[in-house]
Amino acid sequence: MEKLKEYKYLLIIFVLFLINIFLFYGKMINIHTDFGRELLFSKMVVQGSVLYKDIFNTFVCPFSYLFNAFLLKFAPMNINTFYVAGGINCLVILGCVYFISKIFLNRFVSCVITVFVLYYCCFYSGLMNFLTPYSYAVVYGLSFCLLSVLTYLYYLKTDKNKFMYFAFLFSGAAASCKYEFVLYSLFLFLFLLAKNNGLKSVFKSAAIFFIVPLICTIVLLKQGLLFDDLLNYFAILKDFLHQPYLKKVYTITCYFSKDSIISAFKTFIAASFVFGVLYKFYEKKSVWAMFSGWGLWIALTLSVLFYFPLMEYYAYSFWGFITYIVVVLLLFKIKELIKDKSDLFLVLASLVISFKSFWYLSTNFYGRYFLPLLVVSLVVVLKKYYFKENYLTFEKTFCAILIFLSVAAFRLNLVSLVLKNDVIKTSYGKIYVTQSEKLLLQPLVDYIGKNLDDSDKLVVLGNAPLLNFLTNKDSIPFYSHYDEAIAGAYGSERITNGYKTYKPDYFVVFEGEKNKQNGYCDTYGKNICKWINENYKTVKIVDGIETVYILKKI
Repeated sequence: MEKLKEYKYLLIIFVLFLINIFLFYGKMINIHTDFGRELLFSKMVVQGSVLYKDIFNTFVCPFSYLFNAFLLKFAPMNINTFYVAGGINCLVILGCVYFISKIFLNRFVSCVITVFVLYYCCFYSGLMNFLTPYSYAVVYGLSFCLLSVLTYLYYLKTDKNKFMYFAFLFSGAAASCKYEFVLYSLFLFLFLLAKNNGLKSVFKSAAIFFIVPLICTIVLLKQGLLFDDLLNYFAILKDFLHQPYLKKVYTITCYFSKDSIISAFKTFIAASFVFGVLYKFYEKKSVWAMFSGWGLWIALTLSVLFYFPLMEYYAYSFWGFITYIVVVLLLFKIKELIKDKSDLFLVLASLVISFKSFWYLSTNFYGRYFLPLLVVSLVVVLKKYYFKENYLTFEKTFCAILIFLSVAAFRLNLVSLVLKNDVIKTSYGKIYVTQSEKLLLQPLVDYIGKNLDDSDKLVVLGNAPLLNFLTNKDSIPFYSHYDEAIAGAYGSERITNGYKTYKPDYFVVFEGEKNKQNGYCDTYGKNICKWINENYKTVKIVDGIETVYILKKI
């Protein structure tokens, strides 16, 4: 009977996952998102390009591009290969969330949290989804972190060393994906030292930790990476990290600032009000609580169904306060938490993993990736240390909020499902787009397919490298894709010198909306466009939601 209950909840999660993976197939991809870079760079690695030498990797760590390139060696050179990889990775994340939750909570609550992550994170229709993400580095790294947390919790529970070693293996893999997860690895080592297992287990764990980073290093050296290449890469990376555009992007999400405090305070007030009213509602201690609770539920339901902009805002920002809350709750009960190593490890791990977005966990940015484990931590701490007497009321309240937010998230994602009914199909995959996007993109795909030779090199400017992959047109090393921050780090002179060296045959330049002067050539690409116009001629202009130029070498 117990196994049947377990399978029932896992089956619910799996069925919902399958329904959504078919519903949203190809519909969470946008031509302008960084997802195109993920495809292009992985393809370049398969064709012999070397990370850090021929490709500027903003995520620093190499695993995701090397792994995706490895997949492309054996799987079709098609968007579907990445879609399957993203789907399997989503399943790993959902499975980890469920089994981590189940160590501390009952099956029903664990299932509700997992379904919330499925709708709110995995199948989010924007750039920060888990299926076709802006960065496979962050979703692969998150998977490995969750696997590491899960296996280390099993180690704390059973005291079997094999779980500890798996935790360090996964931690090393996470650190090989993205630099943010290195902090979790350091935390894991410190937690092991505090447990006082002896130096032998520490050294063995350290050796296992370095397995994946060592494999990545060997592969890069075998591909031809040299020390001088790394010096050049880190010189550019240093300039990249000091770009004003990068600071502007991270002002709210990663930097302690006036804006981050205001944003967190607003979402904290909104969330506290909703939680407080619903908690009183489930306690059923007064007519006012019943009336307020039903009124709030009706208002929330109507807002989801009929007033999209309101729910869009709150669904995106609702969890902006969570890191603050977890820290405050931890500090007030630190003496009790220390007594339970599993609880302490879970809470500290969730904070360390999400440290990059600590000041304001913006869920339309990095925060969406760090949210799953924080939600589990929040529920565990509140239930075990703050609502011992009324834990059933607390469970009902929190599950009700999570279910509501899951429905709200699905409602938001349906917009993508409804609007994207036009398809752009090539032999390298298909994506679903809106009608206006189709009118812009289809002429580009058709022209490139008919007029460019297989050997022609195509550079796409304006942050749309997906076009390279869809049309199977190779780009050039290093200067094939860059945003404003990377362009600032390169400098226009370095970029134009690169184009003189590699001599691309064609450029496609996305110029933004008409009369708004927000396109590539009006902003950070002004000097580069001047050089292109002097050396290339315009052969086609496509007008639509924005203007796109195709230019050919003179």
